[in-house]
Amino acid sequence: MAKLLRLHGVTLTDATAPKIVTRDKIESSGSLMLFDGNHEFGSFAGLPIVDALVPNALSNLSKALTGGVGADLDFKVKTARPNSAQFKSERTPKGGIHGIVTQGGGQTAAESYSLDGPKAVGDYILAHPTHQYYFSLWSLITRAGLASSAAQSPFHFTNGLGATTNHLFHMQGGVPSPGFASAPSFRGVKAVPTYTDHTGASIVVPMKRFGSIGVQGFVGNAPIAADRIQLGVGAFGGWNSLNFNVCPSRIIYRAYGEDLTVSGRAYAEVEALDCALFLEAFAPGGKFYGDTYTAPSTLP
Repeated sequence: MAKLLRLHGVTLTDATAPKIVTRDKIESSGSLMLFDGNHEFGSFAGLPIVDALVPNALSNLSKALTGGVGADLDFKVKTARPNSAQFKSERTPKGGIHGIVTQGGGQTAAESYSLDGPKAVGDYILAHPTHQYYFSLWSLITRAGLASSAAQSPFHFTNGLGATTNHLFHMQGGVPSPGFASAPSFRGVKAVPTYTDHTGASIVVPMKRFGSIGVQGFVGNAPIAADRIQLGVGAFGGWNSLNFNVCPSRIIYRAYGEDLTVSGRAYAEVEALDCALFLEAFAPGGKFYGDTYTAPSTLP
């Protein structure tokens, strides 16, 4: 027979009561997705091929919230270009995905390793456009990008046409860029360290980066059902050819999304917890501390 342990003074309906962590310290009732290759529930082997599934570490919570089932709850490999003189991708010992892109010229086609976000999550957001959302990305820049008219976004939910003018959010140049705030008081952006782009003018590599955004409402035309949340390294998505021969080299470690309207948490609350976990993960003893990777200089 199971036993129920009840804390003195805490009722079953007390929203402020401490909760048992089922999978990750960031989780809440509003959790939509968590990419983390160094996670008990998010790990995967090597670099999966195109159309292979990559676990959403919080698929249990996403399922409860979105009603999605099966493959619709996980990430899916969108592009997986073979290693060449223009691009190399690798899985780091600590579970990150590293993409090295040439800056020496000669790139004439999109070179990337990228994932589509869970279909159930994209569909859910489109069905609840007035909700407040939180997204974040943990990454490490291994080689700064060169000047570009539209520096690559490693994480975004955009319309397939006019990505920077039609989106929920994007991270062009790695800078979190939220959409319009239906409520003027709700618009959040946090970056550690503070930065403006991925070019050599502001980057000292290797550079660990945390970026988060709070969004409510779409900029321009919203994404449609055929569009996907995307996460990756190299040149891909709406930025693609604008980054041939200028793209930064980068490792992506972790990406998270939450419906704040459902969780009841404030952007600042989630951002503070997320950033603390980021700093912990890259500090001595942390799960991403001391990671190693191929030098980007192996490609010109």
